Amino acid sequence: MATIKKLAASNKYVASRNGVVLSWQQIHQQYKRVDDSSTLSINSGRNNSRSSTPLDSNTLLQLLPRGAYTTCRTVKNGTAIYQFDYHVQRLASSASSILENLLSTPHMSTPLDGEDVGDDEVAGEGETDNNNIALATSNHPIQHDRTLTIPEIDLLDITNVKWEKSMAMKCIRDTLHAFCQCYEREDNRGNKDDGDDDGQEFKITLLATWEKKKTPHRPPLTSNNDISQSQYESVLYCHVGLLKPKEANNKKKSTHTRVLVHGHGRENATAKDSKWVFDREKLQPNNNSDNQSDDDERKKEKTEEDSQHPFEEIILLNNNGELLEGTQTNFYVVSNTNSIITANEGILYGSVRDSVLRVCENHTIHVELRPPTLDDLRDACGVMDACGVFISSTSRWVMEVHEVCLGDLLAFQHRSDNDDEQWIEEEEEEGESSIEDGKMKSRSYFYGHCETVESIRRWVLEDVESRSTSIFDFE
Repeated sequence: MATIKKLAASNKYVASRNGVVLSWQQIHQQYKRVDDSSTLSINSGRNNSRSSTPLDSNTLLQLLPRGAYTTCRTVKNGTAIYQFDYHVQRLASSASSILENLLSTPHMSTPLDGEDVGDDEVAGEGETDNNNIALATSNHPIQHDRTLTIPEIDLLDITNVKWEKSMAMKCIRDTLHAFCQCYEREDNRGNKDDGDDDGQEFKITLLATWEKKKTPHRPPLTSNNDISQSQYESVLYCHVGLLKPKEANNKKKSTHTRVLVHGHGRENATAKDSKWVFDREKLQPNNNSDNQSDDDERKKEKTEEDSQHPFEEIILLNNNGELLEGTQTNFYVVSNTNSIITANEGILYGSVRDSVLRVCENHTIHVELRPPTLDDLRDACGVMDACGVFISSTSRWVMEVHEVCLGDLLAFQHRSDNDDEQWIEEEEEEGESSIEDGKMKSRSYFYGHCETVESIRRWVLEDVESRSTSIFDFE
């Protein structure tokens, strides 16, 4: 692989399909965003965009068909993948979970935008509408044309760990190589190194899905007797971009990290489903992209503190008002007994969470596998050094949280307890504060530096060394 110097992370991306690099013009010609309805749809082939602007991974996931995805990262100056086997296993299991879940949830099919449904695709005599149900049973606008039969599902490779492992590494190698070829020329025009001794790291997003083969129409496969009759093939998309310097290394402590408790957990927490990219957008505070004037007005109303310290993450609740996870992170509370409290059900198990639990066990730190509560947040508040809150993810590693805006947690407590209104009206205690976040008033808990969190962060970074797979020596 060619080496690259420091590059600006913004707008530098490369994507591939089963290891074949796609030009951004190709992608823009096939897919487009329908802004007036805030949805995405496949372009029918007419009036295609001529744009060649690279897209970030979130935008690309919204353009491609629904499937299982995972986001991993490089370490050791872009030469190895952190927790590669973990990501591959989760990708295959997520694909299986999505197929099983959607197969058991009948919905009428909705063809891809611009796709005609021929007479030979209409359900035959004696068949029910359930034989032509859509796999996309959610708000994901890119729907597969129909539900696959069980034999067709059995023939898909995206649920096969061995195939995923081989194809994923091929895609990563080829796409990283194309990235370096594409952007090293630009950087070699005389750009100077920024003085950071650490090498550049990459953010890698993989999407495992299935697409119809470009072959003459055949009826759905009803048995495994003739494999060649399957209309569908397994597809693995790979998107590569640069991690921002702060995300790449996470060696410097952030000055003030805020999170907001808002919204409920995932519909299917056992699978990393690309429809979640749409779901989590709705959870962003004051998310109203359709009304620009309202957006402008809200920007004027934001306080100077909010502008300096935006929310790093949104923390989700379960039906009992307990804290599950972030939209892209796992969530932890360090109690006054030096125990780590983190949910074990109703969450997606992150790769860094796996490292956190392992290093805690290795260093005899007790872990309570249960969702943290409001009482846990309150008890950990104001106890310097001993207690704290943190989140983890592949880009953040372990990140200490300094402020938790209670948001929906207060509303839940108010609904579930008749005395909550009096509690909310009480005089603020030490370590608490009422703030205005857009139009939402929310009490906050503040946390100082926690030595336990700092130790876990350091141990996780050490754990990375033994949990990384070389891109070049992989077999």
